[in-house]
Amino acid sequence: MRIGRIDLALQVLIGLGAGLLTGLFLGELAAPLNFVGTAFIRLLQITVIPYIMVALITGLGRLEIAEIGKLARTGGGVLGLLWLLGICLVLSMPLAFPDWPQRSLFQKSSLEAGTPVDFLLLFIPSNPFHAMANAIVPAVVVFSIFVGLALTVTPRRELIIEPLLVLGDTLARITGVVSRLSPIGVFALVAALAGTVSADDLFRLQVHVVVSAALALIAALWLLPAIVSSITPLRHFAILRTLRAPMLTAFATGSTLVILPMLAEACKRLIDESTDERPRLQSQDEAEEEREVQSSVDVLIPTFYSFPTVGSVLALGFVVFGSWYVGAPMDVSQYATMVLGGIASLFGGTAISIPFTLELVDLPASLFGVFLSIDFIGSRLSSLVGTMHYATIALIGTFALQRQIWFRLPVLLKGLVPGLLVTIALLLGFRVVYSNFIVVPYTAADVLSEAQLLGTETEAVVYIEEPEAPLPGGPRSYDDIVSSGSVRICYIPGNYPLSFFNSADKLVGFDVEMAHRFALRSRLEPIFLPLDQVSKAPDKLDSGYCDAVFNSTTVSLDRTTTTLQTAPLSLATLALVVPEKQRKNYETWADIVDSEDMKLAYSGYHSLPRAAATSLPTIEFVPLKGFKEQQAYFENEGKGADAFIDTAEEGAAWTLLYPRFSVVVPRPVTRVPIVYLTAKDSPLLLKALNTWLLIERETGGIQELEEYWIEGRRDAVATSRWSVIRNVLGWVN
Repeated sequence: MRIGRIDLALQVLIGLGAGLLTGLFLGELAAPLNFVGTAFIRLLQITVIPYIMVALITGLGRLEIAEIGKLARTGGGVLGLLWLLGICLVLSMPLAFPDWPQRSLFQKSSLEAGTPVDFLLLFIPSNPFHAMANAIVPAVVVFSIFVGLALTVTPRRELIIEPLLVLGDTLARITGVVSRLSPIGVFALVAALAGTVSADDLFRLQVHVVVSAALALIAALWLLPAIVSSITPLRHFAILRTLRAPMLTAFATGSTLVILPMLAEACKRLIDESTDERPRLQSQDEAEEEREVQSSVDVLIPTFYSFPTVGSVLALGFVVFGSWYVGAPMDVSQYATMVLGGIASLFGGTAISIPFTLELVDLPASLFGVFLSIDFIGSRLSSLVGTMHYATIALIGTFALQRQIWFRLPVLLKGLVPGLLVTIALLLGFRVVYSNFIVVPYTAADVLSEAQLLGTETEAVVYIEEPEAPLPGGPRSYDDIVSSGSVRICYIPGNYPLSFFNSADKLVGFDVEMAHRFALRSRLEPIFLPLDQVSKAPDKLDSGYCDAVFNSTTVSLDRTTTTLQTAPLSLATLALVVPEKQRKNYETWADIVDSEDMKLAYSGYHSLPRAAATSLPTIEFVPLKGFKEQQAYFENEGKGADAFIDTAEEGAAWTLLYPRFSVVVPRPVTRVPIVYLTAKDSPLLLKALNTWLLIERETGGIQELEEYWIEGRRDAVATSRWSVIRNVLGWVN
């Protein structure tokens, strides 16, 4: 290396630091850099699928069938054992995750049933070109293995293998060129992340970094050497002492490829040292045989370089972390899917495996950007563990070929059991520390308390309590409303996220903003009047207390003789709000019907029990007549009922306020129309409302407000996250 030239690893580290500082300096103004980061991600993925095919086909095609059989019996068995160890470590990661509640508003995508994983399509490439085009990595791997095995018995196979080797070198050159862009890519990704991510998200990320580092070090320095020393003549500390140089080099460079020659020499040196301790061989033939067996290191390491390592398997821990990070813990079937699909896709590296596995278990694809932003640490830890992984296969495989493998249970227990116990204790220790000493404040409820109207606010009069002096009596005609210049709107206070008072004591919410939009379109001043229960709406409308009830209410036949109902403005999803630990008990409506003596609490805000009564004839419904009763129900941990029946759209907001509860949408999904109400003698007002709703629906106005208030998307609102350029220098507003 020339003096003054900075190596790539240091450049990446500088890019990381510069990206972090840039994100803190610019804040959300750094968000456009995410475009550069995304481009870098796609450049990394260009050569992955071709490389997998070339590496596997040439790696297997150059061997003889007998050699492949030996490798399968020795290295393959060890590889399976190491994968099992890695899987156990990954599955133990949730032990370290603290009980930090995380909730979000309702997402329509959560109603879409996840597509069952087709393992035949995943692993059997009926159309290999389809598998290549769609990055179905397990199928590509299976196809490549078949081709490689077929080449071993194909005459003149070198005519195919030699061009493929040239292609492999070409792909490696492309990868090398792209890797030189790593400092720029890491800078852009980290800057965009640091500029837009919240402080509590950064704290959550450190949980993954700390836990992953601990597991990687335990695997590389304790568990893997313990396995080798328990079934070979080698000693634990001798293994670490001899392999420390390649391990440190791999960690520093973040690559196991560059240390393969160094690692092979270190493994041969270990074997030579163990040979010197045994009686000298008596014949030259036996000495030659031992030299040939030792040379198996040169075959085992390159051949198994194409297979995922324990370090790669540990990278799947990010998927487990991601499910905790977004507040959607995986179930047993998703863990099985993650293990099977994840390990198979690791043949393509983490750049392919992580987004592929996130999709398999229905986690947001955006988590991959989070993974890449901290992968500068993860890749080095993976390289450290990978070095010991290859050494383990080479050493055990070589001694197995020498028939010098024996199982020493006391040594194995002495090495593995304390290591596993320390691992569990360490993970539980992390949980205690993060649960009691390094606690991230729960801020999800701020989505509601700090919400503002999207931008359609008009001059309005808001009554917090019913006016003492009664307003002019009798329902008003539409002409009277237009002549007066104002429209009286009934709202239900505390009905999250439809109508509630934010931290600034302003009346906000989906229905409130819809009322503002109607008033603006009609050139009227809205007057908001409180209503504590929907059941009182007919009397309030008939008395002229209000002209319309802007509260998303489920349509009802029982109401046709007392009020007029608008055309449906949307659909609401029937759901239950239950204590988090009991959510598995309510996955289907059949489970609920079969339950004995079940009580479901419901809100007086709508008539959901009527909608559910026909399908739930054995359920007892417990009314909660107002906001205070509903609030008391959640504060008392659901006392008085087994669950709370609500719409998923509204129930999700309550889980933000009370994160010990969770929304469950039982299958099959049941959706009901929601409407607004007017007096039964106001047909012209109803016609005006329906015309306005049609305009809002066709122009995307309702969808825009649903995304903002119901789903919590704040893309349309300029954020003002803390940054140096805004909060310190004051250069931007």
